[in-house]
Amino acid sequence: MNRETETPLLAVSHLCQYFKNGKEVNRAVDDVSFEIKKGEVFGLVGESGCGKTTTGRSIIGLYDITSGEVFFNGEKISGKSGKNAKELASRIQMIYQDPVASLDPRMTVYEIIAEGLVIQGEKDRAVIDRKVYEMLEMIGLVKEHANRYPHEFSGGQRQRIGIARAVIMMPELLIADEPVSALDVSVQAQVINLLNDLRKRFSLTILFIAHDLSVVKYFSDRIAVMYFGKMVELADSDELFAHPLHPYTKSLLSAIPLPDPISERKRKRIIYRPSEEEQALGEEAFREISAGHFVRCTKTQAEQIRAERAQG
Repeated sequence: MNRETETPLLAVSHLCQYFKNGKEVNRAVDDVSFEIKKGEVFGLVGESGCGKTTTGRSIIGLYDITSGEVFFNGEKISGKSGKNAKELASRIQMIYQDPVASLDPRMTVYEIIAEGLVIQGEKDRAVIDRKVYEMLEMIGLVKEHANRYPHEFSGGQRQRIGIARAVIMMPELLIADEPVSALDVSVQAQVINLLNDLRKRFSLTILFIAHDLSVVKYFSDRIAVMYFGKMVELADSDELFAHPLHPYTKSLLSAIPLPDPISERKRKRIIYRPSEEEQALGEEAFREISAGHFVRCTKTQAEQIRAERAQG
């Protein structure tokens, strides 16, 4: 899908992640492929249970993937273990959704943020001190907070600590798994702005996973939409909002609240009924409709969409 000659930082090819529940098989991620360029913020969006978090966890190696391949900077990383996995951990870091459950309540903030450095073999206490205190300042806390415990902080502050723990490793790729969904709206904006500042400061590449399309649009260069384990649409952020093609994408966009109460009262939700869609689809695939804009549809539908767009 990437038309650039430069090797993408992350390339996911036909990723499948299935879980067995007795005789039933849950296809959490089903044949998902995409690429992320260096320095890009790639948004992965969809409702709860669509497979977006599982995709992120599969990439970082928290799950043994069922099939498919994951490449990092041109090197295959899926299936790596032992020493290779440890080395990879310093290059790819993850920010988790729940800022309470993701922090060890028995560890101080200093220990939490410094843990990755220690695991990677840093033994110079002066170096660790300097990096931890610098990171605390970057996330809006002070040196005195280092000896406190997670329960002494608000939800937004705890998420900042989780971000510091990831960024202190100077990763090339940051996987942010719904980092603001558990926070108040006012705090969400602060955390997003913090991530944006850190991205620019450290030239981070980010896979930003969320269910709120309005947040994703503000932060992402490109957006991919997932539904029931499959990727149904992929496009530049502005293009996706201006010209949504898949009915599920249109449904998600119609659910975004409007700030104007008069317009909000007139807003009509578009209901996506997948059972009806599936009956009519037949043989579908991920097809490129225009440069960089992909949608899951049949060949006939793709031709029809292209014809409609050509007519304006």
